[in-house]
Amino acid sequence: MAPVMTPAFGEELLEAYTDLELAHYITCSPKCVSSSRVFYLSSNLIAKHYEPSDVEGALKATEVASQRGIRCPSVRKISKNHENVYVSMNRVEGTTLDVIWKELGWFMTVKLGLQLRRCVKIDRSITSPTAGSLVTGECRSFWRDDRYGLPANSGPAEIAHFCQVLGELYLHASSNAYLA
Repeated sequence: MAPVMTPAFGEELLEAYTDLELAHYITCSPKCVSSSRVFYLSSNLIAKHYEPSDVEGALKATEVASQRGIRCPSVRKISKNHENVYVSMNRVEGTTLDVIWKELGWFMTVKLGLQLRRCVKIDRSITSPTAGSLVTGECRSFWRDDRYGLPANSGPAEIAHFCQVLGELYLHASSNAYLA
């Protein structure tokens, strides 16, 4: 019996695809090298995978950033499949900062620094009735949650190194007025 061939993804058919069909195309698409949550659907579209509890906050943050003049992708379709949510959006052209950072000259570094400063200033101007997420108020942090804590079965050398790193972080934070 011959294998069933999946037809190629049709960007113009995005709205016509069922959630199940779109999820299939997404999971069969190539993943982004720098983020396993991002899939390349076509030259103009990407899809991002979200936990169901995170999608509303991510969409609200994108909407608020866009309203304040920060360049963001526009959402084209949201699809749900089992415990997964995929957000299909227009692809923002260009190289990501983490990829190009090492090759930047001093002038471009300063220019990007000023752009990032503008974005941070805009972000700080946003007020919300909640303390954390714009939608739920939940505050998550890998530092607070200690996701990168001591590995199981750590020995004395690993524990000593971990304590040294925490001490250095504490000293750095207490000497920096912005972090204290």
